[in-house]
Amino acid sequence: MGSKYYAHFIADSHQDAQAGEWSGVVELTRPLRLRAEEYELSAVLAGRMELDAEEIRILDWSPLH
Repeated sequence: MGSKYYAHFIADSHQDAQAGEWSGVVELTRPLRLRAEEYELSAVLAGRMELDAEEIRILDWSPLH
């Protein structure tokens, strides 16, 4: 069973289809590590959107219970 997180973020991409403000639930195979949560979440979101992690700016996130 995965760990679910709510994420609200901006994708700063030159690709119009991915650029913009997004929010939703992301399910990860393992919980995020403490102290690196925001970076890890950015990397996962970027991978799913076929972007670089630097193109993702997390505005808000929280674990779902």
